[in-house]
Amino acid sequence: MPSNRFDVPLPDVVPERDARVVQRYAEYVKSLGLSATMTRSLTGTAAHIAVWLSLNGQGLDTFDIRLVDRFMRHECGCPGRRRTGRKPGRHRRRHAVRFLRHLIETAQAGTPPEIEAGGRHVAQFLDSLEERGYARSTVQGIGNLCRHFIVWLHLSDVPLAAADERIQRRFLAHDCACVHPGFLDNRPFGFVGEDRSRSMLRRFAAFLADRNAVPAPTVRRRRVERSEHLDAFLHWLRRHRGLRDTTIERYEGLVRTLLPVLGDDPGAYDAARIRSTILDRLEAASREQAGNEASAFRMYLRFLGANGLCRPELVHAVPTVSRLRGESLPRHVGQDDIERMIATCDVTTPLGVRDRAALLLLARLALRAGDVSGLHLDDIDWDRAVIRVSGKSRREAELPLPQDVGDALRDYILKARPRSDERKVFLRIRAPHLPLTRSGISSSIVGRAIQRAGIRGVGPASSHLFRHSAATNLLRDGAPLEAIGTLLRHRSPDTTAIYARVDVRMLRELAQPWPFEGEAR
Repeated sequence: MPSNRFDVPLPDVVPERDARVVQRYAEYVKSLGLSATMTRSLTGTAAHIAVWLSLNGQGLDTFDIRLVDRFMRHECGCPGRRRTGRKPGRHRRRHAVRFLRHLIETAQAGTPPEIEAGGRHVAQFLDSLEERGYARSTVQGIGNLCRHFIVWLHLSDVPLAAADERIQRRFLAHDCACVHPGFLDNRPFGFVGEDRSRSMLRRFAAFLADRNAVPAPTVRRRRVERSEHLDAFLHWLRRHRGLRDTTIERYEGLVRTLLPVLGDDPGAYDAARIRSTILDRLEAASREQAGNEASAFRMYLRFLGANGLCRPELVHAVPTVSRLRGESLPRHVGQDDIERMIATCDVTTPLGVRDRAALLLLARLALRAGDVSGLHLDDIDWDRAVIRVSGKSRREAELPLPQDVGDALRDYILKARPRSDERKVFLRIRAPHLPLTRSGISSSIVGRAIQRAGIRGVGPASSHLFRHSAATNLLRDGAPLEAIGTLLRHRSPDTTAIYARVDVRMLRELAQPWPFEGEAR
């Protein structure tokens, strides 16, 4: 027996069966035509594992990925090795995993049942993604992450049924050396979960929770305490004021900010308490935020007073938070820039076809982002060439459908829109094909168009850039404010009047020259 290499024959501590396994592995390695150094290193690692297992009362038929980790951590005093007390080097891990792969492929070792069961879950999850239209590359990336999660659970001695949100966070933060032959290969050392991994893992966890394989994620409810009067107020806003759910949620948040100080008993409200609460908010919040809270609470008091829940005159106790109206001009660009942004859409791709249709709606009809994201297939009347939009306060309006807008919508719906039962018009191109949100319209579609067109100085990407530009360009072309207000669906002429300040050329004609010293005024 060599003094420092575990070539065959092996020490007597190794059972004859395991010695034959190592011998066959050595013959297999030699048949690969590797260098003599690599052959000795691979064979020596396999022999070392056989000896270490024997000393611990185990055989090669029990060898698995967890034992690889334990082998790597043991302080070696195995017979035939120099008693350095050091742990095996990192390269030995690769050799140990390679040996384990050979054992699994030759049916001399098996895959742990926990990994096999987790692998079935992963396969079912990936099948569901493919059915929903996910790209092949995306499915492959999600599959790698899910298999990584299953292997990490096994190595951490955590059963899949216990993989709650806390365990998932541990996985995304772990310093990785995870691998399993034939299931998870070539994981890089030092893995740290990123936002994309977090999102993928969340989808897999939701899939497992639907099948009761892992605990369902805890739902963090925004409402900690119920308020009977506030709930009645929100119901009134929905039923009698016709506000959208998003607007109602905003009112709820504004009023709920003040309730911890004022309390939920309207009969105990008094003018001094209301006034001091609003004024104190000016020190803790911005003037705009405090003004919004004051306006919302003023409406809340009107509701309470009308229903006899507090004194009606208390509404006058809410101080007015002064805010400059129209202190900034609407951001806008010229019509040439608008057309250039629309022209940058690559209509040879589904993404470009969709974006062009959305941009034309914004540019030609001056729609809000919410109008575009909320547009349903049933809202388009092709025979009459009109579309229905709800706008603010769920006020429906019918708008004419220009030819280029109608053509763009038709091309998108027939050629580029993903197949889906969803009735909203604009969907994500990549699976899952969820409806686009308002931020998706403003930040993604408009933001990409601004960047492609090379337009500078317009501030953050916003769909209102198209709306403001349409109004401003119409005004400069001589359109009256009444017509612009009709296009923008403004209730009050004062809202449209802000655009009168944008036409600097017209204002210069009206402005009087500033007198110099000595001139008559």
